[in-house]
Amino acid sequence: MSAPAYEALDAGLPGEARELLRRLVACDTSNPPGRETQAAAILEDYLLAEGLECERVAKDRDRANLLVRLPGDGTGPSLAFLGHLDVVVARREEWSVDPFAAIERDGAIWGRGTVDMKCQVAATAVALATLARESFRPNGDLMLLLLADEEVGEAGVGAPFFVEARPDLSPDFVVGEGAGERYDTQSGPIYLLDHGVKATASATLTARGRPGDASLPDSGPNALYELARLLRRLEMHCSPVQIPPQVQPLIDALAPGPAPPEERLSTARAQHPALDRVLGALVGTTIQPTIVEAPAPQNVIPAQATLTLACIVVPGTTADELERELRGALGEGDYELEVAPPKGGSSSNENSALRDAIEGFLSEADPDARLVPALGYGYSDCHVVREAYGSVSYGFIPFRHAHAMTNLETKHGVDERVLLDDLLFQTQAAISIARHIGLLER
Repeated sequence: MSAPAYEALDAGLPGEARELLRRLVACDTSNPPGRETQAAAILEDYLLAEGLECERVAKDRDRANLLVRLPGDGTGPSLAFLGHLDVVVARREEWSVDPFAAIERDGAIWGRGTVDMKCQVAATAVALATLARESFRPNGDLMLLLLADEEVGEAGVGAPFFVEARPDLSPDFVVGEGAGERYDTQSGPIYLLDHGVKATASATLTARGRPGDASLPDSGPNALYELARLLRRLEMHCSPVQIPPQVQPLIDALAPGPAPPEERLSTARAQHPALDRVLGALVGTTIQPTIVEAPAPQNVIPAQATLTLACIVVPGTTADELERELRGALGEGDYELEVAPPKGGSSSNENSALRDAIEGFLSEADPDARLVPALGYGYSDCHVVREAYGSVSYGFIPFRHAHAMTNLETKHGVDERVLLDDLLFQTQAAISIARHIGLLER
């Protein structure tokens, strides 16, 4: 590498990233309704003071996207750090701390969005501010694309609007959310690199009954009982194993040898409880019920109950294939099923200068670890920018110190938190990657 990337860093970075993250967590951008502009304003205030260019790209003034740029001279490739400013809703009564108080405890900042993904937003903002203070002039533009409405994606104000409004950006490389937890395995520690994502789809299951007097027994079939029977069948369903080619390198890294693929998959899953969960998600269809509706008065047996299913499928799965799997799992019954076509599922070349930059950082910061390409198990805006701009887009937020299960269990859950050591590690990673790409020539 052309410049020190890990050791020789501003001693003020830990406090700078910590305070920015705490301000962002205390800014409630729960989606719905989002209100991401308030977070964009915090970042603008911080980044403009460091001489960076900031531009709001907004369809809704309360839900702005923020474009930040450290201009290059046009002789090298451009790099964008992609993040989102909204977070999922948190129920305060379920948490041990207020989810928007940004409490610092046990060496961590606690709060909604600390992992998903305001830690990376803060880390990359501090990284670009640091480079600007150092008067670093990259060959290509270094950017932050900080977007609205990633968690729900139905308002038309986030990534799809942004790429349509700014078709000129076309960054060569993009680092967004996705993998980055450190797993200790039998073959040594590894980090995953999401160079693609599974596809997402939704299905609507409507169970039928017959209206009647809820005061009487045997008043006719109750749609909720029918829905409960169907839900139980879905719970018992085990999706057939499908190993996408993008997941094969991870299995090869963890369980090399001539054994059959499914046997090696089992060996790989057994090496870490978090890897077991992640690999389980990557090699089949994930089906989760998320919303139940039964619009009927309290004293009337519901004639209809509707269930929304979140379905995450391997790339290339069609709506017909998903519907066949769902109907096979549900079996016979008085119901209707509507399946929306899967979206996403794109991938970038796993071998690139961006991967070299990430591996270069890890070779200094965690030299015993390897970077292994894989798929992301959930949706991210990386897919949108990959498709719109043709960028090499990877999901990578490195967590060197946290236990991977902590992230898996608290992200979108309760008591979400990020270790301060990991926040610093992410800031160092962003500086290192930006320097590496910024010094490349076309």
